[in-house]
Amino acid sequence: MNINTNAENAKVKILDSIYQLPASVRVMRSKKNLDIKLITDTATFNYTVKSSVNPAFLCGNLLWFELSPAAYLIDLTNQKRYYYGRSVFLNISDSVRFLRPPISTSFHNFFSKTYPTSKGELYLHISLPHINSFSLKPENEGTKSNTGFWGIMFGLDYCYATNRFLNLSISGVSDFFVPVPAAIDISGEYELMSSRYISFSNNRRIKRFTIGYGLSFARNTWDLRYYNQFAPQPPTREPVKKSHNSFGLVFPTYFQLSENFHFGIIYRPTFFTPELTDKFRYEHLISIDFAWKIRIKK
Repeated sequence: MNINTNAENAKVKILDSIYQLPASVRVMRSKKNLDIKLITDTATFNYTVKSSVNPAFLCGNLLWFELSPAAYLIDLTNQKRYYYGRSVFLNISDSVRFLRPPISTSFHNFFSKTYPTSKGELYLHISLPHINSFSLKPENEGTKSNTGFWGIMFGLDYCYATNRFLNLSISGVSDFFVPVPAAIDISGEYELMSSRYISFSNNRRIKRFTIGYGLSFARNTWDLRYYNQFAPQPPTREPVKKSHNSFGLVFPTYFQLSENFHFGIIYRPTFFTPELTDKFRYEHLISIDFAWKIRIKK
């Protein structure tokens, strides 16, 4: 590790060794922070260099693509996965005495940066609940569960206080088995689940995180289809489509990646189905959502 300073005629003390600056020092890698004492003719300054994950540990193991999980597990027992950076500059004009290597600095800056909101702001919410896990109970069909893709959501966020807002959204999601646009042919029996719902939630921002709770009204659909292509097996029953209304809750959770882009998980359980014989039944939808929030009113 190269160590330098803007102090004249300075030395550093690391553990029990003293070095005249500038110096190139060999230090033992460790998960513990490294203490450095800067000694000048007139004063002594104490610095701490934070231990950080070594870039070689993060990226090097990816070269063993198929074995990378095992390689990471092996390196987790090795102190060499840490480092203090390749160089340290001790600036006596700066009041900062806690220093971070580049990777640690990047992570710290990323997670410490926040995007606070103010009372009265209004945001347009557009998102893609792209991965959707269903558990539905159509009338006389038992539990139907599947995970698939595609959805769209539109909504509005109204900030009624600093870092607190109300959200009203309308959504449509499905469990289609293809994650990207593609021409496909389906043959034989095929089940498709979908849901359209309205949700109203109260949400709170905590740094980059948003957590919320609220109410939802959904129209859940289970659709058994039969496609007579490529000489499929005969259907086991007649195609049928069953839909029902359901009332429940919604719990959105998001992490803000940039000023406008958010990544989140939406848990929407429902409990009351007034149209069905068994009016109280648990169903749920869990969606992984990619959201864009655009301020339209300050």
